[in-house]
Amino acid sequence: MANFNYSINAESAVKEYDNQGAYNTLQEMMKRKEQLTVKFYGSKDNIPCAWIESAHVAGFKYQLKSVSYQGLLDYLFKGKEIDFDTNPKEADTLNENEDFQFKILTMMVEAGKTIQYVPLFREHPDYISAILPCFKGKIMFRIKRTEETLSYLRENKQII
Repeated sequence: MANFNYSINAESAVKEYDNQGAYNTLQEMMKRKEQLTVKFYGSKDNIPCAWIESAHVAGFKYQLKSVSYQGLLDYLFKGKEIDFDTNPKEADTLNENEDFQFKILTMMVEAGKTIQYVPLFREHPDYISAILPCFKGKIMFRIKRTEETLSYLRENKQII
């Protein structure tokens, strides 16, 4: 009786994410002027990402860098559909333990955007959920509920 070979070769073990395909899909959605639902997060590799979906396209991950983040926001807030990412295979990295989603929420608060918060009594006790309506979709937030987070939001006159 032969012994089964359980080993795998190194090339098949690591698969690179098809960020080019994600970018092409996003560009097609923008050309069709779709309303996007976007959730920002940091991946386990400390890469800033956006989860993007619409009524016609199931959700997918898109790895970000500064220019692609700005291009995505330009579409959401102004409806600009431009080719903003010349090399989608490149992505920026975040600092260790940086909460990318909370950082974006603070940027929107400081920019004076009107954010709709789920009332705390309706939410899971560990989280704060919010929606930022945009011209071409919405940005969804679900951040950890801590005293620091609540203090920051209340100090900045957020209705929470």
